[in-house]
Amino acid sequence: MLKSFAITLFLVFLAGTTAAETATSWSAAKNAADDRVYFDHRVTLYCGCGYVSHGDSDGSGDIDSANCAYTAPSTYQHRSKRIEWEHIVPASLMPAANFPCWTEGGRDHCEKEDPAAQAMIFDLHNLAPSIGQVNALRSNDRYGEIAGESRGFGQCAIEDVKGMFEPADETRGDVARVWLYMADKHGVVISYDERSMFERWSAADPVSDWERIRDDRIYAIQGNRNPYVSR
Repeated sequence: MLKSFAITLFLVFLAGTTAAETATSWSAAKNAADDRVYFDHRVTLYCGCGYVSHGDSDGSGDIDSANCAYTAPSTYQHRSKRIEWEHIVPASLMPAANFPCWTEGGRDHCEKEDPAAQAMIFDLHNLAPSIGQVNALRSNDRYGEIAGESRGFGQCAIEDVKGMFEPADETRGDVARVWLYMADKHGVVISYDERSMFERWSAADPVSDWERIRDDRIYAIQGNRNPYVSR
C-alpha cells in the first residue's frame, strides 16, 4: 500500500514538471523563438512592425513594410527589411564573454563548446524579434535615458545616440524585466543606477498579457520563468 502510494506521488510529481531544453546552436535558439514562442505574435520588439516568417530552420523573416511606420536611416539599409533575433542583453555583456572559450575562440566557439555559455546566449527570455537595421545600429549599446528627442526612425520612438539606446515608453518595462532577470539568473553586471532605472521602467510599464503568454511558452521549453514577469 505504501509503495503504491509512493509511486503515485512520484508520477504526479513528474506530470507537474517541465523538462528543461536548452538550444545547442544559435540557429536552433532562433528557430525555437520563431516557431514555438512568437508563432502567433509576429511583431518586432521596439517598433511594433509586423513580419512574415520564412518558416525555415533559422528564424528568418521579412518586415511587412505596409504595416510599419518605421523610417530606415542611411546605414545598414540592407538589413532594414528583414527580421533578426536580438539579444536584449547583448552577448558581449554576459559573463560568457570572459569565459576561456570566448577569449580563445570568440563567441562562436562558446556557442559550440560550452554548455554554461549556451545557457546564457541561447536563453529564450532574452531573445526578441527586431528589425535587422535596428539590431545593427544598437549593436552592444546599453539602455539608457537620452536627453531630448533626437529620433530618426519615423514613428518608431527609439533613440540611439553615442553608445546608448533608449526604447519607446511602451517597451521599457519589457526590456527592463529581461535585464533584471539576466542579472539574477546569469550574473550579468548592472550598476546601481541601471537597476534603479530598470525598476522605474518596470513600474511605469507593467507586465502585459503578451509577456505572460511569452513567459508561459518559454517555461514550457526551458523549464524556467522570468520571475519579474510571472510574480
